[in-house]
Amino acid sequence: MAVGGAIVVEHRGPVTWIRLNRPERCNALTYPLLGELLEVCEEAADDPSARVVVLTGTGPAFCAGGDIHHLLEDNRNRLTEAEQRDRLIRLHRISWLLHAMEKPTIAAINGTAAAAGLSLALACDFRVMSATATLASAFSRLGVPGDFGGTWFAVRLLGLARAKELYLLDEPITAEQALRLGLVTAVAAPESLTVDAGALAERLARGPATALGLMKANFAASLTEPLGEFLDTEATNMILGMSTKEFEAAARAFVEGRGPGCTGR
Repeated sequence: MAVGGAIVVEHRGPVTWIRLNRPERCNALTYPLLGELLEVCEEAADDPSARVVVLTGTGPAFCAGGDIHHLLEDNRNRLTEAEQRDRLIRLHRISWLLHAMEKPTIAAINGTAAAAGLSLALACDFRVMSATATLASAFSRLGVPGDFGGTWFAVRLLGLARAKELYLLDEPITAEQALRLGLVTAVAAPESLTVDAGALAERLARGPATALGLMKANFAASLTEPLGEFLDTEATNMILGMSTKEFEAAARAFVEGRGPGCTGR
């Protein structure tokens, strides 16, 4: 286990757990914390031994969003608007990595996920939510439109109309509502959240790593490419997948009447 102050990283076999660790502030985000989070996400994305990444929080909250006290203090640092924008653009890579890294990502939502905390949860491939947790955009009450890709992810998960309700009306969403809306993969009892999220992570980690990464690449391409172009991308990724030892082992197991024989990369 690597402890970095506001971030705790734990390697449980092929699963890397990243834990926001400011429970006294509901894991609210500061710029130093976000810089550290970006670093550990980049490391996890590049680590061949990490087949799945789980993001969660310490204490009663997943992440309450930006630390307002810190943000107000930071405004006194006299960075120009361009400098502030460049810093946020760099930190937004966290959401990109959670969404696009070549391995599954899971948000284990142990408590309130609000504002940028909600955005980070939505950036992950899967969300396992505590039955007592809530989701909220929380941006409108602060007079800001939102960051870390939250509206982009919300539109794709909910549709435009529901996403506008989430952001413009800013009504908290319970775990039951989130499951019904398709915002989360599963709801767990608070005491079993880590176990349930871990079981999902281990299931994914046993899968064909290269194929899962290529599946994620296909989904990413489907959001931006017209069908004709996408079919070419899909063909390229399919041929890449068929060139792996994973495919060879699984295909041989299939024709011999055995189970899948995934061997990793």
